[in-house]
Amino acid sequence: MAKIKISQYDSVSANNSDIDGINIAESCPPSGINNAIREVMAHLKDWQSGVSGDTLPVASGGTGSATASGARTNLGLGALAVKATVATADIDADAVTNAKIADDSIDSEHYVDGSIDTAHIADDQITSAKIADNAVGADALNVSGNGTAGQALLSDGDGTFSWGSSSTMTTTTGSAPYYGARAWCDLDGTGTATIDASGNISSVTDNGTGDYTLTFTTAMPDTNYTFNGNAGYYQQNVVNMIEIKNGGRTTSSVRIQGYYTNGGSDVATTISDFDPISVVIFR
Repeated sequence: MAKIKISQYDSVSANNSDIDGINIAESCPPSGINNAIREVMAHLKDWQSGVSGDTLPVASGGTGSATASGARTNLGLGALAVKATVATADIDADAVTNAKIADDSIDSEHYVDGSIDTAHIADDQITSAKIADNAVGADALNVSGNGTAGQALLSDGDGTFSWGSSSTMTTTTGSAPYYGARAWCDLDGTGTATIDASGNISSVTDNGTGDYTLTFTTAMPDTNYTFNGNAGYYQQNVVNMIEIKNGGRTTSSVRIQGYYTNGGSDVATTISDFDPISVVIFR
């Protein structure tokens, strides 16, 4: 029988006397050798392409099948299944990176509720530019309800918020804006000057009688701030004053001078220590 494919070849060389009907037996005509070699090459290509029906046994490193489905069965892989969804158990840890996700391909519809918490978000990765207008409601801030007109969102001190009266923040009427003080101080200027209470004032330097330098904890943005001061208590026919000394206004401190004048025809001023001295800085 003519050997028309590799599986019909014999492992005993003497038994291979033809290739697809071409005589290659002992003492065969030389004219058939070229055709025989070409036929062997064709058989090899048919085997590689899978059109001959020949297979390579699994024991020899093959699949034992000429089809993909037969190969999976012979190798114990079973049939391929199409998955409608992919569970987290199907994905190796850290297998999905930003480089593997197309821009704008994942939106809120692709996330399971509650699946993203603070542990999954790197520090400082969420900015106002990444939050759509009106996208954060009261429920996202752990706040009950939407409040009523005029209320303010106040911290409960435990990471939650609640709606409360805005009067706890400030009480104003009309539409004119208001501005908070940048610094204030209640000062005892008698003897060695001391601070009784203050805000954004780190220290006082007693430069002599009625002469004090107040140092800001946080510097002012410039020297264009305003100063308001009161000295001592009311005395009939006596005017107490506290003012900024010439050249005493800097961004880091303010130097002030206390003095008084008597009433009547006496217009002379007398430098003096006072208690209390009240100072407020606005900018």
